[in-house]
Amino acid sequence: MHRTDKAAASVVAGIAAGAFTLSYEALRNVYLGSDGNHSLSPIYPLIVEGFVTVAVWVAYRLRDFGWKATAYPWTLAGVFFAYSLWSNSLPDTVPGPVIRGVPSLAVPLAVHLFTHLLKKREPLPAEPFELVAEDDEEPLPDGPWEFWELPPVQRPIFAAEGGKAPSVNVSTDSSAVIRAWARQKGYAVKLTGRIPEEVLKAYAKAHGGELVSP
Repeated sequence: MHRTDKAAASVVAGIAAGAFTLSYEALRNVYLGSDGNHSLSPIYPLIVEGFVTVAVWVAYRLRDFGWKATAYPWTLAGVFFAYSLWSNSLPDTVPGPVIRGVPSLAVPLAVHLFTHLLKKREPLPAEPFELVAEDDEEPLPDGPWEFWELPPVQRPIFAAEGGKAPSVNVSTDSSAVIRAWARQKGYAVKLTGRIPEEVLKAYAKAHGGELVSP
């Protein structure tokens, strides 16, 4: 992880820890204001805030299965978050029966959320993508990549070899090429017969290599 990402993660963790501490105390005081067992008050905030955390985690785990799979955990997370916000903002307005009923409601919802997570699903198919050529390029073929035709590889007729000039061997194909080049450069060469050695050397020097047999 990048150093900047680690710093950002530390800040987020600090904010979350501070917010949880304040919300924990507010929810605990709300429970103490009801007729419930005061000795169990430390558990009450964990039920509310813990349910929000778990529901968000389930929604994240099901992110590859589409919105239908994530809608349920996000809804539960929103409901418990709204209750936490209500209890933190207006604690005196939360009725006692609602306060005491939250744990009873959380039990079946938590079990159902767990079964929702374990339900077998097929991941959404990956979106197809298309390779698009630039304006100055040729259109890309529609077939699979392995069937694309590559340009033919032309075997070089020259090969550099450590500064030492080996003997020149001229084939029929290379002879025609050298004769055409020589005529363009003003050398007098015949259409048939042996090519002068000076022409071969000049051709080799001009092309930076040594003439070899194809």
